[in-house]
Amino acid sequence: MPTQPTTPQPRDDDRDESTEEPLISTEAVAFDPFADDEDEGDADYGQGATAADTDAHPLTEAVAFDPFADDDEDEDSEPQTSSSWSGTSHDDADAVADEEIAQLIQELDDIREGRAAPTKEDASERSRREAIDTFRSRRGAQRTARPVADGMVNLPFIVRTSPDQTLRDPQPAIERGVPEPQLSPGDLVAGQYEILGVIAHGGMGWIYLANDSFVSNRLVVLKGLQSHKSDEETATARAEREFLADITHPGIVKIYNFIDDPRVPGGFIVMEYVGGPSLKERRDAQVDQLFPIDVAIAYIIEVLPALEYLHSRGVVYNDLKPDNIIITEDQVKLIDLGAVTGIGSFGYIYGTKGFQAPEVSSEGPSIASDIYTIGRTLAAMTIDLPKENGVYAEGLPSPTDEPQFRRFLSYYRLLQRATHPEPAKRFRSVAELETQLYGVLREVIALRDGVQHPAQHSLFSPQRTTFGTKHLVFRTDQLIDGIERTSKVTSEEVVAALPTPLIDRSDVGAALLSGSSYAEPLEALETLRQATQTPEYEHSAEIPFGVVRTMLDLGFTDQAQSWLLSLQDRFQEDWRFQWYSGVASTLVDDFGHAQAHFAKVLAILPGEAAPKLGLAAIDELLLQSMDYQDTPLLEPKLANAASGLTTNLADVDSEFYRSLGENWSHVTTDPAQLRFHTLRLYGMIWATNLTTVSSAFGLSRQLVAEGLTESAVAALDRVPQSSRHHRMARLTTILELIGGELSESRIRRAARRLEEIPNSEPRFLQIKIAVMTAGLNFLRQKGLDRASASNALFEYSFTQRGLRHGLSDTLREQARAAPFARHRYALVDMANQVRPTTWF
Repeated sequence: MPTQPTTPQPRDDDRDESTEEPLISTEAVAFDPFADDEDEGDADYGQGATAADTDAHPLTEAVAFDPFADDDEDEDSEPQTSSSWSGTSHDDADAVADEEIAQLIQELDDIREGRAAPTKEDASERSRREAIDTFRSRRGAQRTARPVADGMVNLPFIVRTSPDQTLRDPQPAIERGVPEPQLSPGDLVAGQYEILGVIAHGGMGWIYLANDSFVSNRLVVLKGLQSHKSDEETATARAEREFLADITHPGIVKIYNFIDDPRVPGGFIVMEYVGGPSLKERRDAQVDQLFPIDVAIAYIIEVLPALEYLHSRGVVYNDLKPDNIIITEDQVKLIDLGAVTGIGSFGYIYGTKGFQAPEVSSEGPSIASDIYTIGRTLAAMTIDLPKENGVYAEGLPSPTDEPQFRRFLSYYRLLQRATHPEPAKRFRSVAELETQLYGVLREVIALRDGVQHPAQHSLFSPQRTTFGTKHLVFRTDQLIDGIERTSKVTSEEVVAALPTPLIDRSDVGAALLSGSSYAEPLEALETLRQATQTPEYEHSAEIPFGVVRTMLDLGFTDQAQSWLLSLQDRFQEDWRFQWYSGVASTLVDDFGHAQAHFAKVLAILPGEAAPKLGLAAIDELLLQSMDYQDTPLLEPKLANAASGLTTNLADVDSEFYRSLGENWSHVTTDPAQLRFHTLRLYGMIWATNLTTVSSAFGLSRQLVAEGLTESAVAALDRVPQSSRHHRMARLTTILELIGGELSESRIRRAARRLEEIPNSEPRFLQIKIAVMTAGLNFLRQKGLDRASASNALFEYSFTQRGLRHGLSDTLREQARAAPFARHRYALVDMANQVRPTTWF
């Protein structure tokens, strides 16, 4: 029992010089809400003080609050007439007083004889009771789902699990050969924890649910600890207990105590009871016993801060799996800290087969081994992993065999890197993994639901400009000036449009790079070169890459490649090295090496759009260099599925997948594979971000090459009206409709689309000429004099004679706008040749 505080006695030196009397020290007095306000003596003045003393030396004291007291009552004044009596006569007041006194006497008699409870309830007691009632009523209330992952996913509210539902009958496990629990319901551990029963069986034996009799019967979990056979093991265990006891994070179950018990060697760790299902239980409750990928990623994103916290404290979790992640109400928590150890520590390292990294037994636990368990947990939550001897087999199924991976290939790439057999090739930190998870999540939602979210965690800038958006329309400019134009994409325009890596603000050279952006390029280049030789910036990665970027911007491509070669030994595994190497190779038309470099960037950063755009452009440039840009190379069903516009690769089985290899490598020169990857990458980028219009035009070009004109038009129709490229997209679709196999329907659709564009459009006349020419060619090819429908094409009848008149008039009108006299005469000659013969 705690000792009562004693009243300090006045000392000789505690005296008022003017009175020569001892001063009374200020002391805490226990508050008694039931004490009579009129009591005097010790209750009022404190132990050892008298009324006289207090008159001489008044003390500040606490006064019990009475909510029923009259606000106007004054102890020093005469009793005042109640406000309820105001305005009445003395006789009436006396009658009211007599009636109230009689009622009060009746209530007191009722209380004394037990017929009624006191009418007045202590205010503080009532407030406490109401607060507890409110807490209890709301504790189990169902609430709405909450948005997580930047609002991209809503996670459901999970009602807390009652202890009765948590307890398990150990008999089925005993029948399978599991030893019986050492403790039974009702047993008392350490004189404090009353066992309620078992809730699970793990690697350290049975896990118990108990009441903490010292803390209001709080529910706790008791999990066994490893027994130690040597002094060294005991010292290690003591050190581990020390950092376990110091772990405090809202996403990690709390540790209350460590206790010993003779019935359980090693004793127990006492932890917070988190009432709720595990992710494994939630997964098994799904329709197909798998989470949707976006929900699984959202749950993992909620867990990552807890793991990052552990890593920042120098420890690793070691045993992440769906069983050890609990969802309760709107919280996601890690439980079971029994496997937590220091980074690189050896000894008893606990984990779960199928989830634990393969190198743990030989190299010890590390951040990389925790990253591995994250990847395995994600995979186990979303796909049917193959099993061997009842545990998950190592590795991942190929996209050829797993439809989910075919549809969401970036998700597959992320799992590949997280679970790479070599620790050095995994994500280096939880923060790095988290950034890519956000990118993959955006892509999954866009491909599945058609909903786009902004890229808030990208390592690249937005696309700087566009490529391949004007070529088809620009070809019609030949009608204006007679100059022939090409529709091929060039490497220079691709590089000018590609995003650039953002500066890592944690790099020691970040500030210098920010300042150099305001200097002249040559001056900035010299400044950065000199900085690379100073001790202050010798560990900077951004400054050497800043030199490369400046050289490329200045057009010094050969020097940039030489500089990159000097950085190879130091930065070969850095994604920025691979990115700039790919850019430099593209500028010199070395498309094979550029493809390999961009593929490495994508393997490192599977959630980024930039390497996908670079790869798609390189694959298209390779097809152009092999003169396959207009050649169909795939089955129509496969090409449509690769684009993702109307169907997806998960719904299409094809023998073609076998040619892509087990990991669907991007490094290839096979024309069919190049077309497949180009379609898939352009389609993926365009579905995720409607501002990357280069991918929309690229996708449309590839679909036209495959003879899928309707799909090509549909791709460009998604360019928003708010985009400055919307008009160019509409003009391009008109030319696509009349550029393939001609039909009356397509020609009329092309004409209607052009009529929706204002006449002020500079290319209106030349596009109109192209449409009427297509209409005339269609009638001549089919041997028809007129179209089946009588509706006009523009303002001319859809007949051979009517379209000839139309072409003649429009060519003459176009000739008036020709910049060169010679070409003006050529247009008039064309008009004369096409107009119908006139007979007089």
